[in-house]
Amino acid sequence: MFIAEAEWLHQRLARLAPVEISPLANIGSSTKHFREVDQPWNEAVLFAPLKARGAKIIHVDAREGDGIDLRADIMEDDGLNRIKALAPKCVLLCNILEHVADPAQLAARCEEIAGSGGLVFVTVPYSYPYHRDPIDTMFRPAPEELAKLFKNSKMIESEIVDVRESYADMVGKKPWLLLRPIFRFPFPFISFAKWKRSMKKLYWLTHNYKVTAAVFRVKG
Repeated sequence: MFIAEAEWLHQRLARLAPVEISPLANIGSSTKHFREVDQPWNEAVLFAPLKARGAKIIHVDAREGDGIDLRADIMEDDGLNRIKALAPKCVLLCNILEHVADPAQLAARCEEIAGSGGLVFVTVPYSYPYHRDPIDTMFRPAPEELAKLFKNSKMIESEIVDVRESYADMVGKKPWLLLRPIFRFPFPFISFAKWKRSMKKLYWLTHNYKVTAAVFRVKG
């Protein structure tokens, strides 16, 4: 999650009373170390203000780890039922849809968790390079395409967010990252698919990443 992405979510959640969004299930939460050390703005910008207002947050992930409140795979029926048992009123689904083979099924399960009148906050890359975790389907929807996944909900707000960061920021910290596309450039025949992905990264040296962000309310 980018800082601008966390800010966008914080601004929308801040408009709602804690009773409307608590408990909040953070699907694919990763660990406390990831949220507070690797990406400290997740905690500072997004989760700490929610907790300060008295909202309960349930960090859910398919793996075990420090700071994961519930180990459950939302794509499995047992995992889905265990999440639902905690009666979340709100679901946070950030940068997950591009990593599953069936995003429509994932969207439907988030709607089922939030329940009638519940809220689902979603972010997904709109303009961003290929990145595996463990797969990347290159699902890069505009808001209208994203809305088609959430068939039992009404999209109440959406935006393509310029996160004000690019590949140039990463290269500025790790200049050696440019060596791969430079060395690969003369050899597209070795692995053309990997060559194309490597060359495409050069596009983001001069173009900011963008994220599609949306808020859905599940229909009654």
